Formats: sequence, C-alpha cells, structure tokens
Amino acid sequence: MNPLKLLDPNYLFDPTPGQSFLFFWPMMVFFILLFASSWYAKKQIHSMPNAKVAAEFLGRVPTRIREFAIAGMFLTFFRDQDIPWFGMRFATILLFALMLFYAYSIHKKYKEGISARISHVQQKKIVDKYLPKPKKRK
Repeated sequence: MNPLKLLDPNYLFDPTPGQSFLFFWPMMVFFILLFASSWYAKKQIHSMPNAKVAAEFLGRVPTRIREFAIAGMFLTFFRDQDIPWFGMRFATILLFALMLFYAYSIHKKYKEGISARISHVQQKKIVDKYLPKPKKRK
C-alpha cells in the first residue's frame, strides 16, 4: 500500500473502494484486542493508588474504548463486504483520528486535573482535622 494515495481525494472518498481489501483480518484482530483490552484498562483504573480520583477522570475510558472497537469492527466489515458509503476509507481514517484525539484529550485532562484534585483532597483532610467532631456515646 502506498500511503501517499491517502492524500488523493478520489482514493479517500471512493464510495465503493472495491473488494481488494487485504487488511481485513489484521484490522479485525486489532479491534478485537482493543475491545478485550478495555476490561484490563478498567481493572487498572480501579487498582491505581488514588482509585477514586482516577475513576473521576478516567472512568469512562473503557466504555469509549469499547465503542471505538465496535465501530471499527463494523467499518472493517462494511469495507470487506464493499457496502457503498459505509465502506469508505475516509470513515476508517476518521475513526483512527478520533481515537488519537480522544486519547490526547484524556491524557491532557488527566495530567492537569489529577495533581489539582490530589492537592485539594490533601488540603481538605488538613482542614477537616480541626473541625468539631460529634460526641462519643458510651
């Protein structure tokens, strides 16, 4: 495959790209592994040192991974079956671009928000330490 062909609009936006799709199985395996890795990602998020804070920022990531994987499987299937307009190369490239953009935005949000949230929780513990406590009953 020549990657420079992706710059040609006729190649990229062809509604019926043809049945010479050699990357069906590698792409299906990739999307199946992506789908399966979402459960591992969920497990890793809940086992992080600050699990509640991490779940606040990363809680929806495994679900979004599953959505991207299912959409990718459908687009790959449509491309293999040569279904017009659904099997366009542009749709698959757009899906990969959206996946990269989502990963970048989550990474940026996590890096900016996690340090502020952890410092806020630590300050709250210090302030709560001096608040009046209810009476202990005997």
